[in-house]
Amino acid sequence: MNDFLTGIMALQTAFQQVEKLAEGPGASKLIALKPLLESSSLELEREFNRILQILQPGLGQRTRRKWLGQRLKWPFQKGDVEQILQLLERHKSALVVAMNSDQM
Repeated sequence: MNDFLTGIMALQTAFQQVEKLAEGPGASKLIALKPLLESSSLELEREFNRILQILQPGLGQRTRRKWLGQRLKWPFQKGDVEQILQLLERHKSALVVAMNSDQM
């Protein structure tokens, strides 16, 4: 679970960095990237927040014992993980293509 959480957090950080790049001084040169970010930004942030909320439940919401039991149980089904990874991979690939085309 830690590897999955670490990977999700790393992708979220990378996406946020790309968003900052698209808002920076050279943003006018990012012809392919800006529209893509605008269309996928909300979906990705919502997905990142949903995943992190599931993987990092607050201690105040449950008793310590119940919280520990939840932490020991993997909260996703195999299909859920595959769907999440496909969504993230699709957006990551689209961002890479857009960034590469803007560099040409």
